[in-house]
Amino acid sequence: MPVLTPLSTLSTLDPWALGASLYAPATRDDLVQLGTDKYPHLSSLIYCTEDAVREEDVPRALANLTLALPDLPPIGTASTALSGTGKARTGPLRLIRARNPEVLAQLLTLDLRGISGFVLPKTHDGNLASYMRLLNREEHAHLSVLLTLETREALSEHRMACLRDLIFQESWQHRIACLRIGGNDLMHALGVRRTPGRTLYEGPLERVISMLIGVFKPYGFMLSSPVYEVFEDLTTLAREVQQDLEYGLSGKTIIHPVQLSTVLNGYRVTEGDLQEAHAILAEDAPAVFKMNGRMCEPATHSRWAHDILIRAERYGTLPPLRHEALHF
Repeated sequence: MPVLTPLSTLSTLDPWALGASLYAPATRDDLVQLGTDKYPHLSSLIYCTEDAVREEDVPRALANLTLALPDLPPIGTASTALSGTGKARTGPLRLIRARNPEVLAQLLTLDLRGISGFVLPKTHDGNLASYMRLLNREEHAHLSVLLTLETREALSEHRMACLRDLIFQESWQHRIACLRIGGNDLMHALGVRRTPGRTLYEGPLERVISMLIGVFKPYGFMLSSPVYEVFEDLTTLAREVQQDLEYGLSGKTIIHPVQLSTVLNGYRVTEGDLQEAHAILAEDAPAVFKMNGRMCEPATHSRWAHDILIRAERYGTLPPLRHEALHF
């Protein structure tokens, strides 16, 4: 049994940089535009060769990527788009979702200078090694790996603990940037579908999400949230983003650009939370103190405070509420 040591940072790719992750079938003709300036505020883009592409169209998807990838800005320049500093953007964070290990092997032969990593679909302890054997080569060491938990194995706490243990046993933890929760596939495994107007946390996946957080997050892994497929219902999406944050998830899959601003606005922080985060992380902070009507305790609130500072840097702050501005 490997020793599982909680780590604060397991990958060089900051999961908070994912923000709103737009999936785009790699069969599209505008891959370069999507990966540069088509949606100026897009935080991350995932070129998909899996469920969004029919089996017979996989060769066309690979041909599209072969032509498009050399025209993307290299990673060294694309990072300015994610810094929150107001510098000129050169595009979103870009990832590729590999359909299977065979497709991944083909993708790894392409020009990947503009790609930060790969999203691996339907991963569990029984198939991860087949992907990692390809990615563990020295020439691919800079590529981050995002695992998607979306099969019936992800419904089992035992199987997910086995996956976590395998990652540490094989020393893959520093390659794993994030664990993505595949909501639609998990719903499919249960034989149900999302109900419009209700969030993830008001249906059968609430227990699953809570379990996955308990299995992975204490050991340093970040998890991202599934898509809300009713893309015209922005009110429910906004409510779900807030619940995502309450559960400690970072990053939200979107399937339509109309969802982008709702997710990014949801990641902005209040001035009150930002003040508390600075106070909690201050070197001279008391062991326990009160602020904004609640207890602050650096020993137990420091991880929350760190995430608040990252969100504020990347996504900004919300204007103060009227009653806060008047000091009511």
